[in-house]
Amino acid sequence: MSDAAPVQPLRHLGRLRLVAVGINSVIGGGIFIMPATVAALVGPASLGAYVLAGTVVIGVGLALATLSARFDGSGGPYLYVHRAFGAFAGFQIGWLFCLARLTAMANLVNGFAQYIGALFPWAAQPVGRGALIAACAAVITAINVIGIRQTSGAMNLFALAKVVPLLILGAAGVLYLRMENFTIAPFEPMSFLRAVLLLIFVFSGFEILTVPAEESLQPRRDMPFALIATILTVCAIYMLVHSVVTGMLPALATDPAPLATAASIVAGPAGRYAMTLVAACSMAGCALVSLVGGTRLLYAMSAARQIPHWMGALHAGRRTPVQATLLMGGLGTVLAIVGAYDTLAAISAGTRMLVYLACCLASLKLAGASGEAPSGARPRLVSILTAGAIIVLLSGLKGREAGWGAFGIGFGTVLYFGMSLYAGARRGRAAEAVGGTGQ
Repeated sequence: MSDAAPVQPLRHLGRLRLVAVGINSVIGGGIFIMPATVAALVGPASLGAYVLAGTVVIGVGLALATLSARFDGSGGPYLYVHRAFGAFAGFQIGWLFCLARLTAMANLVNGFAQYIGALFPWAAQPVGRGALIAACAAVITAINVIGIRQTSGAMNLFALAKVVPLLILGAAGVLYLRMENFTIAPFEPMSFLRAVLLLIFVFSGFEILTVPAEESLQPRRDMPFALIATILTVCAIYMLVHSVVTGMLPALATDPAPLATAASIVAGPAGRYAMTLVAACSMAGCALVSLVGGTRLLYAMSAARQIPHWMGALHAGRRTPVQATLLMGGLGTVLAIVGAYDTLAAISAGTRMLVYLACCLASLKLAGASGEAPSGARPRLVSILTAGAIIVLLSGLKGREAGWGAFGIGFGTVLYFGMSLYAGARRGRAAEAVGGTGQ
């Protein structure tokens, strides 16, 4: 009897659904707190930092768009780097991507509980906080397990729930601007570099929509479009929101919840409560997309036989990686409960920068290997400039953040060779079994 055919993913994601995935992944909690952080570093010059960060992110997006147009298999950055530089480099990027998504999910679920805790005192207590984290993680895990149709529908709702209030705040806030708040004050060049670096972290997440290629209707056509559409949409929203809060809030640099404060100016206490709930909803939606990306990456790695098959295997009925979802959902819940918000954010952010750099280099390598015509010189130049910018920005990492990146690479090396030994041992046992039955 022949083996049953492998379970195939369900193709359901079109252009608009992919854009919803991208927006959900990028707009998480950062836009609700980062305006104050970068304003504390460089004041109103933070608007220039947004422009520069957006430019670098567009460069990464163009490199990924070039790569996604070449392949229709799942895996995104893992697949691209694997094809360009081999199994070891691919495994490292796959591991770093999963680490970034796992810690991002934990960070976002942690933030969800923090925002709810600002509204309800019981939710700020350890027991209430833990219960909220577990409940939020359980809901997004269940949605991911049920199927890609349900997950896609939930992501569409989350995207609307976070984007519409931000646009309303941006439009209404224009009426409350104080032009003197835009006066540029002196700042240190390294502070500006740090501000750009932090903002790239806020812009990151769009790469996740390249991962579920086998659940996309026409990945080679739709993914490049969705990447660029996502990045341009997010850039526009971020510039609008940050410009408004800069003009509305003289004490922006010291405000722990600037968007909630701006909403209270526009709509009173109800506005503050509404924006706080929007922030919590935004984090939950972003956590859902992080889980989708991480689990589909495990599926791609298991299909390439770089991790045990069961870790990424698809459920026959639901056609989703159920084991991977339960594994990452459980680990993310534990990390969210025991981990600090800032530590989880630092791990996720540092690893993403390394993934972006590898994707730019993969774009250059594959373009050269394919012998592209001179018309392909412009995309290669963009990848070179973007890779150089990322290397410069990485110099702005703090020691702890750089340490986590080094730890991620080192641990990935141990995992790779450990899995190689495990696979070799399995092949040896299988060969012995075949030899034994032939005697």
